Amino acid sequence: MVNELNLEPQTYVKIKDIDVEVIKGELSQKPWLIESDGENYVLLEESQYDKMINLLKEVLTQNVDLKMEQKILEELPVDLEDVKVVVKKEIDEHNISIPEAIKRVKTTYPNLFMKRDFEFMLENLF
Repeated sequence: MVNELNLEPQTYVKIKDIDVEVIKGELSQKPWLIESDGENYVLLEESQYDKMINLLKEVLTQNVDLKMEQKILEELPVDLEDVKVVVKKEIDEHNISIPEAIKRVKTTYPNLFMKRDFEFMLENLF
């Protein structure tokens, strides 16, 4: 997902002679907001950039996990964590979406989900 946003460095530049005019703040304060030819850029130290990318990756992973949990919970799992493990395996092995993976898991391993049918309700009433 981070690569889809084109956030991985593609071009490396070495700056030699540059005229810098500090408009606000001090050069020691980073990151820098740079204005050049009507465009604005942000200049980060590599460590700041790495922290930002890692945070973004973590947030994206948590977002996917939350969406997966929501979809799994809609199907009434017996044990959420067990189903998550199997769904993740299906996604990795077959390169499919979360709903497709859940459908496959539910079909292949119905015992991981509670029964919803009328027969099940009757069994538990008596």
